[in-house]
Amino acid sequence: MFTNLSKTHKIIIQAVLVVFAVCWLYPLVVAVVQSLKIHGFGNYAAVMHHPKVNYFRVVFNSLLVAFATMIIVGLFATLGAYAFSKMQFKLKNVLFYSLVACLAIPATAVMSPLFFTMKSIHLMNTYWSLILPLAAFNAPFMLLILKNYFDGIPNAILEAGMIDGSSSFRMYRQIMLPLGMPAIINIMVLTFIYSWNDYIIPLLFVRKEAMYTVTLATQYFTGTTSQTPEMVAQLYAALILMTIPSVAIYMFGQRFMQAGLTAGAVKS
Repeated sequence: MFTNLSKTHKIIIQAVLVVFAVCWLYPLVVAVVQSLKIHGFGNYAAVMHHPKVNYFRVVFNSLLVAFATMIIVGLFATLGAYAFSKMQFKLKNVLFYSLVACLAIPATAVMSPLFFTMKSIHLMNTYWSLILPLAAFNAPFMLLILKNYFDGIPNAILEAGMIDGSSSFRMYRQIMLPLGMPAIINIMVLTFIYSWNDYIIPLLFVRKEAMYTVTLATQYFTGTTSQTPEMVAQLYAALILMTIPSVAIYMFGQRFMQAGLTAGAVKS
């Protein structure tokens, strides 16, 4: 794409990219350096053996919630995108734009009704109280990404499937899912990261310490009135340790994310 650029333009682009890279990497470097102060890697050992935080338990809770949310969003987003992209039915555009309009509503604006809903159906302090709201908040955006991708799949392929006698569900399973796999992996990785990093939903619905996620567990490393240098170092070590799983998932799906985000942007 940039093969015809002059040398000056390439240098400017590279300089801008270096500036962005420094801005993004600087906080990470600071966190690593701060986590090694005072006691070095002993800060990481202190986090792993903290009397109030079971590191593996909070990581398990976050993994369970993030994976379950990812599966639910992946299932409903693919089915919805398939219907909105390739099927004709009444009120199709009204329904689609109503779902897209939900993106403009901030999650904090519906926290009170959501809280009373979860309480009335007795889901407080359960994993479903985290999974269901996270799936609902992530699904519209993922549906939008996936529909744009499915729009780029030629209708002639589906028409050939219909001539062969394939049902709608069979075409979804054997045509849309394989051809849409880059975008599907893209939305699933994004959903996992958003669910892993969410703080508001666990704070609102979880009271049991055994169900704390990584974002809630970090509060044990912050002082209420003052913080010693040892506490600061352990806080940074905790943040690094609790970020590792989500970074690993991102690194695994990064190449698919790039393909999925750009797919559907240009139509022939």
